[in-house]
Amino acid sequence: MPNLLIVPGAPYWLLALAGALLALLGLTLRRGTLSPALALFRAERFDATGRLVAGQVAGGAMASLLLLAASVGGARDATRALLLCGALGAYLGLGLLLPRLPERRREREAAALRRLTPGFVAFVRVALGSFEAPIEIMRRYVARPYPRLAPMQALVSEALQLSADLRLRPFAALAHATRDRGCRELLDVARALAQAEAEGSPVEGVLAAHQATLTLILQGEFKRAVRRRTLYLLLMVAISLVVGILINLLFVMTAGGSLFTRLG
Repeated sequence: MPNLLIVPGAPYWLLALAGALLALLGLTLRRGTLSPALALFRAERFDATGRLVAGQVAGGAMASLLLLAASVGGARDATRALLLCGALGAYLGLGLLLPRLPERRREREAAALRRLTPGFVAFVRVALGSFEAPIEIMRRYVARPYPRLAPMQALVSEALQLSADLRLRPFAALAHATRDRGCRELLDVARALAQAEAEGSPVEGVLAAHQATLTLILQGEFKRAVRRRTLYLLLMVAISLVVGILINLLFVMTAGGSLFTRLG
């Protein structure tokens, strides 16, 4: 490590790398609209295969540059090891982890929407029982922001904006906004609401059936998660017991470690 710090230009390379990583982190976490120049490079504009290919190319190029610097630049000892670790990290980060971020973000959002769907259905059922208009129901749902309801409130706000921009019915705009979220259960509810809104028919029975089905689905997911965590806990306990028994046996067989002292 001291060899790396005394290399001419090393601080500037480290600052450039830190700046690039911070810029990449900012672009990844940014949720607002990007400028037209940066919008061309948004990860959502590419499919999974395109993102993976681009990530492999970028990761391979960065890893090749670091490997070239380690082999040709005369790096030794700690500097060479750091460059090799950087090459491996660049390939794994740019080639494997970064291209999968949109899918993971979409899966997390779909799971959050699935958990919030029964509460949204109950809210809509109560509001429809009070003969409120769909637009007023959706506006009242997003009137007070709650962190726990943030994914669903963001979706409803987007549906309200679509309804105002495209002149759609509120529930039809909700179905249109839900289409790309990856939550099939919420999409079924939104389509049922849109159909009832278009036909002017009651939707109480359909919403009750959807709510009961979603409750059963969430209960099953919760039970599976509890089983997995219990299995992981039992596995960790079993491994710790085996390791403890092996250490005790080794301690007894070596007479309290004195055998290694004699050998030394």
